[in-house]
Amino acid sequence: MGALMAIGAKVVLAGALGFGLRRSGFVSAQFASDLGRLLMQVVTPFAVVVAASEAYSPNLARSILTTTAISVPYFVLAIVTSWGLSRALPLDRDTRHAFVNLVAFPNVTFIGIPIVTELYGTPGLLCSVAGNLIFNLAFFTFGEHNMVKDRRFSLVRVAKSPVIIACVLAVVLYFSRLKLPSELTGALEMIGAAMAPLAMMIVGFGLADSNLADLIKNPYGYLTNALRLLIWPIAILAVVRLFNLDILGGEVAAVMYGLPCGTMTVVLAAQHRTAYQFSAQTAVQSNCLMFATLPIVLWLTQVWT
Repeated sequence: MGALMAIGAKVVLAGALGFGLRRSGFVSAQFASDLGRLLMQVVTPFAVVVAASEAYSPNLARSILTTTAISVPYFVLAIVTSWGLSRALPLDRDTRHAFVNLVAFPNVTFIGIPIVTELYGTPGLLCSVAGNLIFNLAFFTFGEHNMVKDRRFSLVRVAKSPVIIACVLAVVLYFSRLKLPSELTGALEMIGAAMAPLAMMIVGFGLADSNLADLIKNPYGYLTNALRLLIWPIAILAVVRLFNLDILGGEVAAVMYGLPCGTMTVVLAAQHRTAYQFSAQTAVQSNCLMFATLPIVLWLTQVWT
């Protein structure tokens, strides 16, 4: 328990450092944007591929399959629940669609994989890779169509993502038990080690650019984030305990699906003017609240599992 909370403290401190650097003007908006692209297109894919060097074990394979088995019904339930709830709330059409995406889709790639890796090491990373594949299938089918009515699912567009390519490669290498040369693995591992601190610093950059007063005045954002940051992970942990599922695979799923709203929803909202202000404010609010809710989720993983 103490080790996990210590890691959680490091996550908070890295975010605080990013906030301070950006608010002081030491880091420019362009630098923050470029660093985010570097994280997504280079550092995270390298870290994912390195995970395939983990020695194969039936226990870890079971954990990976558990995360996958939880991910599929999670997205179905999250989408159906959020869609029904959005109909019961006094929201306009665009805000309803954004609400569904924000509730159902967490920031798996940008924040999830780095945090899970920091908490659970390479075994956790391999589990998160499986969850990330399910996330992308769900987002680029339902999620994108929900925000952009005239756009169809494109497998080619999904397949071009460096993170997706790395995820598929890691799964193939791990289950086929093929190994990369040790020299290459060492170089990739050195670069990939920067993933978690960079991710949380970039979150801090974004918080520094936000008007925190506006976030307090976003009531439906609180509802969104109550579901996103607390209800979903608690529900997953309850299922893990009730059905005596694999602990590592279950905890990884709970942590991943209890993280802030996905940034891709905000990107789509900005591009297609689908409740952009609500989406942006809720996502930033989500990142702020994560620093309070993540320690609670980590505590529950120790108490319940």
